Amino acid sequence: MAIESANSLILFNAASSRAKPLAESLAAALGSRFPLQSTEDGELGIGNPAPEVIITVGGDGTLLRAARLAAEASVPLLGVNLGRLGFLTEIEARNALDLVPQYLSDAPGWVDERQMLQAVVHSSAGASAPINILNDVVVGRGATPHMVRVAIQVNGADLTAYQADAVIVSTATGSTAYNLSAGGPILYPHSSDMVVTPVATHGDLDAPVVLPVNCRVDLIIRSATPATMTADGFVSAPLHTGDRVAVTQSPFKARFLRAGSADRFYETLVYRLRRGADQTAEIARRMAAEEA
Repeated sequence: MAIESANSLILFNAASSRAKPLAESLAAALGSRFPLQSTEDGELGIGNPAPEVIITVGGDGTLLRAARLAAEASVPLLGVNLGRLGFLTEIEARNALDLVPQYLSDAPGWVDERQMLQAVVHSSAGASAPINILNDVVVGRGATPHMVRVAIQVNGADLTAYQADAVIVSTATGSTAYNLSAGGPILYPHSSDMVVTPVATHGDLDAPVVLPVNCRVDLIIRSATPATMTADGFVSAPLHTGDRVAVTQSPFKARFLRAGSADRFYETLVYRLRRGADQTAEIARRMAAEEA
């Protein structure tokens, strides 16, 4: 279904000198009726009525900031890449003015739905508001250099207690982020599984554990040293002994406007990891042909 270009909200990465000028050019080309928003605007809002699409200009981090808001409002996302890897973004900056209108007119495409997780922090003050997450929840050590001890329960059953720098609970989408750096597996993006991965653990179980999304994973702080929970890299909360982070399936899904085959994930995976933002699908195809 085509999207009215004027009903597009554009969010840009304020830390990039290239992002605001491109966002302004896109807003003018689309005739957007929504004011530009930046990653420095504090709590983001989409207004009422909501836009039909949120376009992000930046990298994966910018898109992650928009993902929770977009998912809760059932608004699709279209990412323009100015970052390094661009696993979630769809369009390279140099092609944005030509391609974004085509995506909104429904010429290329399809909607890519990604499973999200939901985290609730339980502390002596009570339960926090639910936090919807596209990439990962990380429970790790606070300001001190000491490892944190985190007990893991799956559906109320004790799994293990990690003595580690951190423990990651990742979605399939987030499996190519911190989880991958910590030695966790890469999951197909449309998988509903989640991965529990310890970081620099000292103990019996140091392998990642893949769990079905209908599980409940509780991460319980057992150490006396302060700890921190981080969600998608920008939502954080302090944790203390006995505090618990409950992670479950989110009722929301992130939706992205895509073109081409879903199998492009395999085609570009290694090249994106190897060379970062220079890797578009076209470059990946050329390199694969040359290496063959």
